[in-house]
Amino acid sequence: MDCMILILGRFQPLHNGHMKVIKDSYAEDKDVVIAIGSAGRSNEKNNPFSGEERKEMIENVLAANDIEARVILIPNTDSDTHYAEHVVKHIGRKPDKVITENQWTIDLFTAAGYRVDVTDRHFEISATDIRDRIANDKGWEDLVPIEVTKVIKDIDGIGRIRRLAKDTP
Repeated sequence: MDCMILILGRFQPLHNGHMKVIKDSYAEDKDVVIAIGSAGRSNEKNNPFSGEERKEMIENVLAANDIEARVILIPNTDSDTHYAEHVVKHIGRKPDKVITENQWTIDLFTAAGYRVDVTDRHFEISATDIRDRIANDKGWEDLVPIEVTKVIKDIDGIGRIRRLAKDTP
């Protein structure tokens, strides 16, 4: 049986740094699961895209790169203590390795006994910076795969991010 690699993030939106992690993981092992956390959160300044919109972005990018990974939406939960179990229940089996850069996720999965590999912030890219660039009409398209740009434009994600930025202090 393959070694299952779990890549966990919010992907608000998926960017080129995420893609480096996904490509490197897929090169290491073909059993890759990409779990979209906070799947029930959307239309917020820090979570502008729905879980389904993020899943569409990721699946379009994976298809364009010939990467056969599963993309799973992880529903919200109020329990930090049982978050790792919650994620595992939704992906169907225990991962052999969890890849993340989020300290909260690192702490919870480490405490639950999972092997966690911490990623570096590749190319100094962050989804927060991308959302800020979109809100302020600064260049952002070169920081995300073209398939992500297309989905963001198709769903008027630019307008949504700008409205949310204005509405949130």
